[in-house]
Amino acid sequence: MYLDGARMAPVTQDIEGYNYVLYFLMAVGAVMFIMGFLGCCGAFQESQCMLATFFALVFVLFIGQIGAGIWLKSNEERFKKLAEESMAKAIQHDYGYNDLKTQAFDVIQSELQCCGSMGPTDWADARFNGANDGNAVDIGIAGKLDSYSTPASCCNTAYGSGCDAARKLLISATVPKAIYTDGCAKKMLKLIETYSYELLAVVGAILLIEVLAMIFSMVLCCTVRRIDHVKA
Repeated sequence: MYLDGARMAPVTQDIEGYNYVLYFLMAVGAVMFIMGFLGCCGAFQESQCMLATFFALVFVLFIGQIGAGIWLKSNEERFKKLAEESMAKAIQHDYGYNDLKTQAFDVIQSELQCCGSMGPTDWADARFNGANDGNAVDIGIAGKLDSYSTPASCCNTAYGSGCDAARKLLISATVPKAIYTDGCAKKMLKLIETYSYELLAVVGAILLIEVLAMIFSMVLCCTVRRIDHVKA
């Protein structure tokens, strides 16, 4: 009995990745709170320092969003591959063990009419089928099995109860029509592309608000400075 470090590495990396995302969101929330505080207090107190700091933070956020958009556009294929790999890892390690992710995957598969990240065969590597569960890791035997099952959310509702028997698949067998054959990663990316104009409109509106916030903060800051000169 031994612990297979190579098998545990992806799980550890996923945990670290989720922690990084959590820390990033916490940092963004803190920055947004500080920005709101500086903007409100700076305007109320007529403080040039607060207004200038507010302008600087909004400007940095604005430049960061522009840079992120340029990076995504120039690395579109890399982003797609990363999305596919991330979903595949989550399916392999989390489905059936993390209630929130399990429910999310079931909704995604049933609503988008898809199965797995790239296809139904992704489930052959999943802990859901015991391929990479804790016991397999302990004894150093982990990997694909001779047969595997897909979740009920992979069932094509058009085939009714006939899907229950089709869910248990052999590795070498062709996926039956009662199971969705399209991968969810590709379906989700296609959905994003379908609503790309709406997303761009939302992003554009956010950027416009940020530009207006910078303009108003500078106008107010200059006005406060002139008033101070007059009082002096």
